[in-house]
Amino acid sequence: MESVATEVNARGQMVDRHSHDLVVTGSPAQAIREHFADTRADLDTATSLITLLDPAGVWASAVIKALSDAGGRPIERLHLREHSTLRTLATIERTTLVRRHEDTLRVYHADVRAPGSENAEIPIALMERSQMTTVIVGPLQPHAIDALIGALHAAAMLPTWRCPNLLFMLPPNAVWIANKIGAIPWPGRLHVHVLSESVSGASSVWNAMLGMWNQIRAQPGWDSSERETPAGVAELPIGLAALTSAEPGSMPATPLRPRMTRHALDLSSAQRALASLVALDGLAGCAVVDSSTGLVLARELREEPAVDMDIAAAACAQALRAHRQAALSMGLGEQVDEVVISAGPRQQVMRTVSRYPDLFLVALLDKQRTNLALVRYRLMEVARELA
Repeated sequence: MESVATEVNARGQMVDRHSHDLVVTGSPAQAIREHFADTRADLDTATSLITLLDPAGVWASAVIKALSDAGGRPIERLHLREHSTLRTLATIERTTLVRRHEDTLRVYHADVRAPGSENAEIPIALMERSQMTTVIVGPLQPHAIDALIGALHAAAMLPTWRCPNLLFMLPPNAVWIANKIGAIPWPGRLHVHVLSESVSGASSVWNAMLGMWNQIRAQPGWDSSERETPAGVAELPIGLAALTSAEPGSMPATPLRPRMTRHALDLSSAQRALASLVALDGLAGCAVVDSSTGLVLARELREEPAVDMDIAAAACAQALRAHRQAALSMGLGEQVDEVVISAGPRQQVMRTVSRYPDLFLVALLDKQRTNLALVRYRLMEVARELA
């Protein structure tokens, strides 16, 4: 462990006066809550706490160190140790950034060292009392991203949650992740923001965070008395960056506010219609997709080869929107009915549903084994059936 400031105690030992131990029994997350309650008299009134969550472990520690170096302030470390074995469960890093004519920012990061669900809750104890939590989505597998978003949603629903702003920093063009975030029924009091950033270093991560902080810092904090908005009824409080059109690293001037889509389509009928396609040779999977969000409403998959339909659906939604825009630019008044994409051994066929203009069918195919004409005909039949 790097020592940021040392001194010699009465016994002649070198000690780090900015590093402390907290020995815990029971829940480590609860120990953090009690520690904050005992040591932070301004916990309920503080207005400048930012927590970093970096599941891939790529940028958060580097950001803390860069801020410490830039501001000349030490990195304070709190080591959570298990009572029985004294093993390190997690190390919490904090530094402060003094800004002229602005509130001093306190930036936290928890590096969880031990496995287990109880230890995974340690960052939540930091996030729930912050004014902004920044989630840096690095190189993670799709199932890990699903688990991360689900865990954050569950945390935001806890009665102890007080953080009013949640910022997701995504890789460039990660539309499918933004679509997943937009589909979550977040609490009405929580403002969720999504940025698509090309990250080249700790400074670019911090600059993006600081830009968002400067936008939201004047917003009201968490209002415990405010009534929750039922999921799926009103607009989700999400500011989405223009991921499909903005340059990497750019920030939207006016965030969009996507709404939960209401479809009159009977999803059980759609599922039955898709099941009739599974017997087609060379079909890897098929789905009914919302073209405005890229979300899958119904799906059927073959066990082999396995495909990630969520990623494919988001990409196909982008492609369909691009074709529709190109048709408008060329002065074609008719709606795009079908798009076929071939890439290597794979083919994707998209077919719009006439009765539901915001929905389309997609089939993922093995080019060598597929009768493309038959697949197109069957998709046309299913589209008519749904209409």
